[in-house]
Amino acid sequence: MTEKIECRLCGGIAQFSFEKKVLSKYQVSYYRCDGCGSLQTEVPYWLGEAYNPLNERFDTGQLIRSFNNAAFLSAIVLHLGLEGGKVIDYGCGSGLLVRLMRDVGFNVWGHDAYSMPRLAIGFHVASLEGATVINLSEVAEHFDKPAQYFDEIFSYQPEIVVAQTNLFEAQNSEWDYLAADHGQHIFFYSSNSIEYLARRHNIRATLLDGYIIFFKSIHLEKMFNPNSSTVRPELQASLNAAIPNLMNQMLINGYKYAIEDNLELRARESGG
Repeated sequence: MTEKIECRLCGGIAQFSFEKKVLSKYQVSYYRCDGCGSLQTEVPYWLGEAYNPLNERFDTGQLIRSFNNAAFLSAIVLHLGLEGGKVIDYGCGSGLLVRLMRDVGFNVWGHDAYSMPRLAIGFHVASLEGATVINLSEVAEHFDKPAQYFDEIFSYQPEIVVAQTNLFEAQNSEWDYLAADHGQHIFFYSSNSIEYLARRHNIRATLLDGYIIFFKSIHLEKMFNPNSSTVRPELQASLNAAIPNLMNQMLINGYKYAIEDNLELRARESGG
């Protein structure tokens, strides 16, 4: 066990905090950064085993999380007038969120360097080029080199980045979000580290309904009341109604956009 390591986000000194057994066999050290306040594992040498496809069985919340994420994204994108832009779901996994949002008419694409999104084949991209919105749902805690990954993400100058991850607030080794059973969660952000990322990339950040939103300053007035940190009532109303609105749109549209995507894929394959 090493007493100190260099923080993989801000480069500060991270002090040993506790140990925990990962994948039921590796005794792993966790460190808390004196600078940004994040918690992180030692260098994660076990990731090759952590991403065994069988470990997906532990993600029993994938469906409801994707649905909630699609509802939130739909509401915030519409409120900011970004619905004409390209939305990229970073680390899209199966592509479930991509399919959900495309089925209600959004221009959403998946990006995943480690898997083929089986529900969004044909609607995945190799890079973040042209992204207006980048979505990171339960992704950032998987970053072994968070500074590097976020530098890349923000280099594409998206209007907003929406992230969903549980924040570290001095929890101990019993914190269930450590997810030691599958070993994929290796970096845990504090509120200070979110502020650090915003400063590093000259962008604003806020916590809203359980999500972290990084956004360009031009969107500030649309999101918050003047001279206040309170959310505009029309935005909050949209977020409160996000789930029923998404469900209604799915019922109203039916197979409309699914059929359009099917025809597009067939045209591509036929060279039309």
